[in-house]
Order: sequence, then C-alpha cells, then structure tokens
Amino acid sequence: MHAFLERLGRAAARRHWYVIAGWLVIVVGLFVLRSAFGGTFVNNYTVPGSESSAGVNILNKDFASAGGYSGSIVFHAQSGTVAEHADVVKSTMDAVGKLPDVVTAVDPLTTSQSAYISKDGTIVNAPVSFSVVPASLDKSYVGKLDAAVQPARAAGLQVEYGGGAGQIGKQANDGPSEAIGLALALLLLFLMFRSVVASGLPLVAAVFSVGGGLAILGLLAAVKDFPVSAPTVATLLGLGVAIDYGLFLVSRHREQLDDGMDVEQSAGHAESTSGAAILVAGGTVVIAILGLYVSGVPFVGALGLSSAIVVAVTVLAALTLIPALLGLAKLTVLNRNDRNHLVHERELEAELTDDAAVAAHRAQERERRDSKHEQSAFARWGRKVSDRPWPYGIAATLVLLVLAIPLLSMTLGQLDAGTDPAKDSSRKAYDLVAQGFGPGANGPLTVVVQLQSVSQGDRQSVLNGLASTLQKTSGVAAVQPPSTNSAGTTAIINVIPTTSPSAAATEDLVNRVRSDVLAGQKEPTYVVGTTAGYVDFTEKVGSRMPWLIGAVVLLAFLLLTVAFRSLLIGVKAAVLNLLSVGAAYGVIVAVFQWGWGSSLVGIDEKVPIPSFVPMLMFAIVFGLSMDYEVFLLSRVHEAWIATRDSHRAVAIGIGATARVITTAAAIMIVVFLSFVLDDDPTVKMLAVGMAVAVLIDASIVRMILVPSVMTLLGEHAWWLPRWLDRVIPNIQLEGGTPPAPREKVLTGNK
Repeated sequence: MHAFLERLGRAAARRHWYVIAGWLVIVVGLFVLRSAFGGTFVNNYTVPGSESSAGVNILNKDFASAGGYSGSIVFHAQSGTVAEHADVVKSTMDAVGKLPDVVTAVDPLTTSQSAYISKDGTIVNAPVSFSVVPASLDKSYVGKLDAAVQPARAAGLQVEYGGGAGQIGKQANDGPSEAIGLALALLLLFLMFRSVVASGLPLVAAVFSVGGGLAILGLLAAVKDFPVSAPTVATLLGLGVAIDYGLFLVSRHREQLDDGMDVEQSAGHAESTSGAAILVAGGTVVIAILGLYVSGVPFVGALGLSSAIVVAVTVLAALTLIPALLGLAKLTVLNRNDRNHLVHERELEAELTDDAAVAAHRAQERERRDSKHEQSAFARWGRKVSDRPWPYGIAATLVLLVLAIPLLSMTLGQLDAGTDPAKDSSRKAYDLVAQGFGPGANGPLTVVVQLQSVSQGDRQSVLNGLASTLQKTSGVAAVQPPSTNSAGTTAIINVIPTTSPSAAATEDLVNRVRSDVLAGQKEPTYVVGTTAGYVDFTEKVGSRMPWLIGAVVLLAFLLLTVAFRSLLIGVKAAVLNLLSVGAAYGVIVAVFQWGWGSSLVGIDEKVPIPSFVPMLMFAIVFGLSMDYEVFLLSRVHEAWIATRDSHRAVAIGIGATARVITTAAAIMIVVFLSFVLDDDPTVKMLAVGMAVAVLIDASIVRMILVPSVMTLLGEHAWWLPRWLDRVIPNIQLEGGTPPAPREKVLTGNK
C-alpha cells in the first residue's frame, strides 16, 4: 500500500495541472448531469414489515382515496367565523384540488365532517392528500398553492399550510453555514501555517470534494430515496473531514520540506505516511456510517450512505488533489521565514563535501526539531500527566461520567411542526390546529379495518362498536365516524389523541390501542398515520442500536490491533470512545430535551431526541475519533520504538501532534457549529453533538486520558500474543523510513 501511495503522490505532484484539470472537468460534469437528471430528496420513514407499513399498503391498494400523503389547508377568521366566507373557501379548495399531485381536497363546510371545524367556528382544518411526498415538491409548488388560496386571503382569512403541505419547498439552504464554516476554518489554518497558500489548499480540496460528492448524491436521488436532511448532514461531515485530511497532509509536507526533501519527494512520502493514515481513518468512517444499515430502516441507512459517499470522495481528493496542489504551490506552501531558513540551510549544505555530510546535517536538524517538540508546552503537559496518571485519569473519567448523566433520562421520540420556526407557515398551522382542535389533532391516528370476513349487514355495527371502544380509551380526545371504501371491504376510523404528536403519552396511546383495544378484534386491524409510523420507526431503531454499537466497536478494535500490533490499544480506544460518545449524548439531552441553553441554538422549547440521531452520531463520532487516535498513537509508537521509554514516548507523541490535532479539532468544531443556523432541529442536534464529541475527544481524551492510560500500561501497551503476531498483516500508518534526499539545492522548487 505504501509503495502505491508513494507513486500516486509523486505522480500527482509532478503532473499537477493534469490532476487539477481532471478534477475540475469531473466536478463540473457532475453538476451538469445533476441539473439535467438529478432527483429530489424525500423523507420516507416507512419501516418494512411494521404494522403501519402493512396498513398503508392495504389503504393504497383497497382504499386509495383514504391513502396518499396527507396535508391540510388551515383557514382562520380573525373576526367572525370561517363559515361567513363559505363561497370563497369552496372556490379555494376547488382550486387546490386541481393542482398537480393533489388526490383529494375536502371543503369541510360542505360536508357533515364537523370535526374539521372548531367549536367557535373561527378555524377550519381542510384535509388535502397528495400522490407524492409533499416535501419532495419544490418552492415553485408553494407559488401554485399561494395562487390557489389567494382569494381566501384577499377576503381577510388567514391561510396556512399544515401537515405535509407545510413541508413543501423546505429544501435546506446550507450556503450561510458553509460560508461561515469555511471562513473560520481558513482563519484557523492561517494561524497554524502563517501562509495563505498552505491555508487555502485544504479548503480548495474541500470545496471540490464535497461539491462532487453532493452532485453524485443528487444523481443517485433520481433512483433511490434519500432524506431531505441527507445533503446537509453529508456537507457538515464532508467539510470537516476534508479540511482535516488536507491539514494532515500539508502539515507533513511542510515538515518534510524543512528536512530537505524536494517537492515531489515530499508529496510522495506524505502520501505514503499521512495519506495511509487518512485512507485507513477515512475508510473507517465510511464503514462505520454504512453500518447504519444495521438499523433495518431505509431512512437511516440512506442517511449513512449519503454521508459515506461524500467522505469517500474527500478521501480520494486528499490522495490525488492535495498532492497536485502541493506540486503546483512548490515552496510557497511555506511562509516567508521558513523559506528563508530553508534557503540558508541549503546554502550551508552546498558547502559540505559529500552526501554523507549533508545527511548528517539534516539528521541534526531533525533531532533539533524533535527536541523542540519534546520541550513544547504540549509535551510538558504530557509529562505532567504521565508523572501522575492516576489522579488525572480518574478526574477526567469523572468529568465524562458527569457529562453523561443526562443520558440516563434520554427520551427518544419524534419532532413535529411545533419545533419549526415561528415564522413558518407549518408552525402557524400547527398552532392554529392545536388552538382550535387540541394538540392531538396535529397527529391523528388512523385505524384501518379489513371487513372481508364480516357480512355486509354486520359491518356497520362492527365499526360503530370499535369506534365506541376507541372513544372510551384513555388518551383519546375524539373519534371521527368510520368511513368505508366503495366495496365496503376496508374502513378507516380517525382517532384524535389528547396530546401532541411528539408527546410520550401519544406513543403510549399507539401501543395501548394496538395491544389492548385492537388485540381482541376478530377482523384484521392496523394503526397507521404519521404518528404511528414514527412509533414503529423509533422502536425499530432503538432495538437495533446495540447491534450498531457492537459492530462499530469491533471494527475499531480490529483496525487498531492490526495498525499498532497491540490488543490493549484497541480495548483502550473502545472504552475511551464509549465514554466520550456518552458524554456527548448527555450534552444533547441537557440542551435539547431539558432545554438548558437551547435558545442559543434557535430552539425555544424542550424537544425529544429523534431515535436516529444517537445512532447516526455514534457511527460518525466513533469513525472520526479514529483520525486523532491513529495520528497521535502512531507518533507515540514511533517514539516508543526509538526510545523504549513510555513516559518520553508519550511526551514526544503529544508534542509532535498536539498542535495539528488541536487545529484539526478546532476546524471540525467551527464547521459543525456553523450548521446550528439550519432551521431543522435534527441538524442542530447533530451539529452540537458532533462538535461537543470532537471537543471532548481532542481535549479530555487525547490530552489526559490517553497519556494517563498509556503511561500506566507502559511497555504492556504494545503487547501482542506471538500466535496473533504471526497471523495479522504488518502495516505502518505513519513514520515510515523517509527516502534519501536527492538534491542539495532548491533546483526546480522555487
């Protein structure tokens, strides 16, 4: 692998214009194809094999007019009643019914369904069903809706879009978040490199790779369902890892230039060392998030696939585009002081008599640099921790355990339109419906009943009896009269809960109706609807979470065992990563579920944690932690091989890597936090959770727990049974033997 990466890096640096032009053509071509043939993103929460899924399939087959995707047009009379405008409401609903993709649009004022009219007559919740997922419709469709309801608004009625209709045209706009994240990342890179060119290279690669990955994702959306939030989550993750991978390579390259390598040599060697670490770490991230398919839920799996695609493209860009940009930049990747120092060193070397003297001089320079690393503030901190590993290790562990305490009260559930920004039509419709009909009207349950086995004369009595039983059930606010299909073989009964869709009591009601009320029915029955579907979704994801944790932890253990030829390194990483992820979960619960500081990220009320958020966070964070784990421990291992002194190896490893790891972590944190500007609460949770996880990993874990544990383990940290040593492959992620310098002078590198 190392030889291949070395050749790849050198070739990319040597033929840099071809590589850069190739990336430009490919990315532009992908965007053109995306514009011509790309698909749309839709949220499909269907859980194959679940009760809600089976019930929806029956409705679509036998009772199509009751199926489809629901929404509503909410009318509000701020003075008088809506009935005073009956003619304009009728013409409005007729116009809505003629829009593309609308199956039915019911005017409650002309039917006996008074359940859609509030008791005081000021609010009407007119049901609409669509043939497609409403969220897949773009903003131009909102314009068509606005035109259809304009007569009602002109008559003085407030008209808002509820349910699925409120999600139309809500495609995310990540532009501001991306701009802020990139600007802050550029600032941090400049503070580290003190070179505009070196700071810009990782950002250029990030824009190319994330843009190309998103274009591929858009093309795949034409043949496969991807969630609406998939591009945002993929961008959030892709920008973070792309900039970090670029940082690792550029940092290594600059260090090697200082050691006397020419540009092409250095690009190749950086590729074979840091590039190998990136390949392994990036591959781990990809495999970990593809592990989301363990959930058995297409929505969650597709969310992982979308992020995996973008991360895979960022790894490819790191291994090809970054070396090409290094070849183009030549020595301008160094700041002026470093270039002047390098010129001075080469002038000194030109006066030396032979290559052996040059090599000795450069070895002296490397020793000086390593000594500087060992005496840095970070290295002094590492020695301080190593001198008292027990107190520091226990204190750090207690901090993580305290942060994880809120995890014990985590409530998994669903988010509803009540968490949307107050300015959104969906939020206004939600509040109006709750005001006029109670909070449960925003998430009605639908009981589907199959009547094929019931005689025609008994069907109505069976339905009336079931409706009566449902009405008496605790937690039910109202039950609407049953309705049947034209053949009389399939019926639906709409049930309005007393609590909102996101309330735990509503989930309890769904389970109670299924297990107690409907269990005694002879006829096949199903509870369906958005709320019931979310309940099935949450239960499925929750039941599969242990499988994901086991699979990802095992993957990390195997990778580190092979990479460092040690069993205890893998065990240590698994335990520490579980602690840091648990602490991040605790912060998420405290901020969003308990409401501690949630207003700072644009959430004004307490909200439950969507069931897929912990699963997605675990896969991503565990994968990302491998970046820092590999980067730090490879240097510690390199120092251990050279010194056989565990205390000194920890100090050297931290001194050599802490600045890069700290900068990389800071970049990820600012990129992640920039996405709290997104209106979607789920994206906010992921942004905050992943930022906190990276902060904990780069500070408490890498700067305290890792040196504490490594010191306590001593030489045993690198223990591997002999029989296993003979079985596993021998690879090096960092610290391979550098090639001999080819030149004494800077010929061709200016």
